[in-house]
Amino acid sequence: MKTVIPQQNPVKRTNTKGISDVGNGPPSRDIVSRPIASPGHWLCMLLPLAFASNLLQNNRCNEEITTQFTLTIAAIGMCVESLCFFLYMFYKTSLLLKLVVAFVPGLFTTLLYKVLLQLSWSYGLFLGFVTTFCYQNTYIRVMRGFPGSFSLGEAAVLVQGLMLFLFNTMLKVPNIVNATKVRSDFEQLNVIMMCALSYLFAVCWLLAVANVFRMKIYFYILMLLLAIGVTCTPITKPIPIIALLKFIRKDEVRIKIIMFYVALVALTVVIVWWRTQSQGKASTRVRKLFHLLIVIVYVPGLLYQCDFLYIASGVALALITFFELVRICNIPPLDVHLRNAFASFSDEKDAGVFALTPFCLLIGCSLPLWISPCPCYQDNTSSYTNRIVPLFSGILTIGFGDTAASVIGSKFGRIKWSNSKKSLEGTLAFVLATLSSILCLNCFGFTNLTLFKSFVIAVATIATALVEANTDQIDNLTLPIIFYTIVNII
Repeated sequence: MKTVIPQQNPVKRTNTKGISDVGNGPPSRDIVSRPIASPGHWLCMLLPLAFASNLLQNNRCNEEITTQFTLTIAAIGMCVESLCFFLYMFYKTSLLLKLVVAFVPGLFTTLLYKVLLQLSWSYGLFLGFVTTFCYQNTYIRVMRGFPGSFSLGEAAVLVQGLMLFLFNTMLKVPNIVNATKVRSDFEQLNVIMMCALSYLFAVCWLLAVANVFRMKIYFYILMLLLAIGVTCTPITKPIPIIALLKFIRKDEVRIKIIMFYVALVALTVVIVWWRTQSQGKASTRVRKLFHLLIVIVYVPGLLYQCDFLYIASGVALALITFFELVRICNIPPLDVHLRNAFASFSDEKDAGVFALTPFCLLIGCSLPLWISPCPCYQDNTSSYTNRIVPLFSGILTIGFGDTAASVIGSKFGRIKWSNSKKSLEGTLAFVLATLSSILCLNCFGFTNLTLFKSFVIAVATIATALVEANTDQIDNLTLPIIFYTIVNII
């Protein structure tokens, strides 16, 4: 997919001399990182650490144990692949050493599969090299397709997440195709969401490789086929659209929540329309209104309707992706309005053609729900209360902590951190807002804090606040994963 970089935002071309070619043409001339941002190499380790922290939990879903180990090993392999890739980019080495290092990620991943899961060497080699090769190939294509949109580390996190989702879907294909299997509500919703997002990614791939689908008529035909496939593919019994309607009608509260969500969407449209009528960029405090709206959505959902929020977050991701495709592909009649909204609400981190901030806001709040094994397990109330804080990682760090830091820091910040625009006052506001929110959860009985848990949460909060104050990476993406990984040990 060819993209155009805005001329007002100069981009950094990464020196990648010597990288082995896995795409079309030498990547050394095509990889363009996000301007005014450091490479962020360390971000490639976040998802592997988060998945590894899941293994410390007493897993209530026995069938998920092997899957979690497999995904964790795959994440570690992608991390090693990223580190080797960065080595190619920034260090001049001999051809022999490059060839040796090129095989390290696949061999290391194979060894982990063999030792930890007792897989055969042939199957381990297949998984190890396919995982690392597909990851590197996709990573380079994403950096080429959206030049200037991501730092090297941000792209690593997003591509790792995409590859782990597709890998997880492939592992569960036997369960997905067995439509007659008796499933719980959450398992049913999980199957629907995995298939729906897989179809959506396939559509994105078609739009990237075939220009004909970017014409208005073919674009909407493709979207219609996508909607039919998502709602009518016989992966559940009854078909997904009927299964979803039955799920919603089981609880009258869900109908009220849908009406509430529709009202919030309408309010969001009004805010965007109002802002686009004004000239210039939206201020930081105006942009934080979206953080407030997502808090209003996620807090009651996580506390009372976890299953419903899970599927709703997938629907939200699909809708944002649809509107972004309309904007990037210039599909009328919404393309002009979406471009105006992007111009008004984008900030310095939305430097490329891709609108990174809204995606990362949704992904950051939803990621703890998506990567946690059996997140909506509520058969045992005490078990669920123990998982509330990790599941709230996105809301606590982005919705409360980051919002408080931005508002207080921009208005009252006087003492600046070295080499950062952030202030000490904003960091303190982050810590106080996050800890106060957790204390409220404890006071109302949604979690049960002990001395050890309180200590771990305090450490996680302070560590996340310090990262927020000193990093130039997308905090909507990085902060929830850091906080989740630390508090997950409790």
